[in-house]
Amino acid sequence: MLVSLELSLIKMDKKHPLEDWWNSDTYKEFAKAHQEDLERAVGKYHMLSENEKLDMVQAICYIMCKAEQEGTSHRGLQSALGIYPGGFWVDYLMDVHNALWDYYHNKNKN
Repeated sequence: MLVSLELSLIKMDKKHPLEDWWNSDTYKEFAKAHQEDLERAVGKYHMLSENEKLDMVQAICYIMCKAEQEGTSHRGLQSALGIYPGGFWVDYLMDVHNALWDYYHNKNKN
């Protein structure tokens, strides 16, 4: 949904309102730091033993599904995971939240 809104904005204006920000050195530094954080986190995960990985994956899946079954918000999901407010920057967390919310919302309608 956000992507379609963004595409609509681009079509409305020849210059996207955030284009100056995306082209700024500040944004480029932010994006680089974010990518480094992501690579560090993935590296840490791969250093875990198989049992530790299974525990982490099982815990995260359980926490996320339980929160979404209860109809939590994105912020509520971050709180349930114990990562609010820093969790705002976790890649794909909003995508997962939206997908799980849709799944449980549709399941509860039936």
